[in-house]
Amino acid sequence: MSFENNTVDLLEEGPIIHAEIFPTEAAFLNEKNFSTGENFLSVRLLIDTGSNISGLDHEHIKKLNLTPYTDTEEWVNSNGGSWKVVRYGCVLYLPVFKKKALNIDILEGAYTGSGIDGVIGRDILRYCNFRYNGLTNQFRLEAKGF
Repeated sequence: MSFENNTVDLLEEGPIIHAEIFPTEAAFLNEKNFSTGENFLSVRLLIDTGSNISGLDHEHIKKLNLTPYTDTEEWVNSNGGSWKVVRYGCVLYLPVFKKKALNIDILEGAYTGSGIDGVIGRDILRYCNFRYNGLTNQFRLEAKGF
């Protein structure tokens, strides 16, 4: 299965995909198999090939009531400086994964006002084929082995 985006605003927004974030694997399985009304969020994530780990806005982390790993404060460095962030565990579902999801670690971030809820980094892209064609203003995301 693959996802292809042909939007005209791709040059402004970048490659964005809709995803679902669950606090636990049990919540994912219950919601997908039994529609139990589990706590999860539908989010817009920017595919960021420059990021080694995925991130989610701190307000969404609160809504999901995610518990931080102990002693996982990390320093993130960018052109804007460096700051401490905390690592959390959650479950990511992308439509290209069909009926499966990934247990992942995410870093908290501040994405409010940016038009996105977080980023998908290379930790997730290693399970995908990602192709971006700037000339045609399109990208394609395919899952490997799902």
